Amino acid sequence: MREWRSMHKEWAAFEASKKEASEEKAKVALLRAKLEADQAKFESEQKTEEWSVAGWKRKAESEAALLSEERKRWREICEKDNSEKMGLRNSINNLKAKIEKLKKEKTEAEAAHDEARSHRERSEQREVQTCATLALRNKEIEELTSLLSDQEQTKAELESAKKDLQLERVEKAKTSRRLAETKEQLENSETAQVTEESLVETLKGDMLWMKHHRIINVANSVLNSIDLDQTVANLMVTAHNDGYTQGYTECTQHVNDALKVDWDNNRSAIHGVDTEAAHAAAKTEYNNLRLPVMDLVVAALESDDFVAQLKEVFPDEVDDDEDLE
Repeated sequence: MREWRSMHKEWAAFEASKKEASEEKAKVALLRAKLEADQAKFESEQKTEEWSVAGWKRKAESEAALLSEERKRWREICEKDNSEKMGLRNSINNLKAKIEKLKKEKTEAEAAHDEARSHRERSEQREVQTCATLALRNKEIEELTSLLSDQEQTKAELESAKKDLQLERVEKAKTSRRLAETKEQLENSETAQVTEESLVETLKGDMLWMKHHRIINVANSVLNSIDLDQTVANLMVTAHNDGYTQGYTECTQHVNDALKVDWDNNRSAIHGVDTEAAHAAAKTEYNNLRLPVMDLVVAALESDDFVAQLKEVFPDEVDDDEDLE
């Protein structure tokens, strides 16, 4: 379709070129007629002056050159027209060849379609025959299966009766076993209940003992520790000395600034003593202090029966606990 449209455009261009060539041809004819008229006029007139003759000669040569150029142009137009016609002829031939090829392909496709339809019809006939044969075979198989099913049903009923009897025996044995297990679980639950009640009473006693005595004993043991008293006392003394040193140094500085004198601490009790380092060492000792009683308490708390362990650590309160109970 595109080639037909292109050929239509080329044909229109060819018609325009042809019209232009005819117009050019008419112009050439007019020029030729004018030239012939001018030549006749020139021959009829007298040649009075040489310059007039030369002028007419130049004009004639100019007209002849123009005519030659027009002829050349007309020839080029004709050649172009012939070339375009040849291209159109080739395009038409190519289109005809393509049309023939498409017709051939269409014929082959129709033949293949007919062959496929014939093959499908034959396949459908074979399928119908096969289905009929299978239907007969299925009917025979159903009859044989029915006979076999009757025999197997009788046999199955017998086997089912045997299995039901066996299942009843097994179920009876399971019932007896579950009854025995239930009795045993009941006895075990009663024993477990007694054991749990005993454990609850023990835990209550331990909690009461911890509440009234052990926490107080632990606190008193920590607060009344000789190591803690010595460490705290040392910390207070070093803090006092360090504060005294800083205050004395500050006062010395104020006196020196106010009185413009060079006062020192040679006569002070802290002269030559590094009170700041002593206070820092005391704080470090306090922060790293480990009390033996706390080690025993921590070890007891890590035990499963920590109450018994705490009673061993603090045995002096046992009599008082019994009195409280």
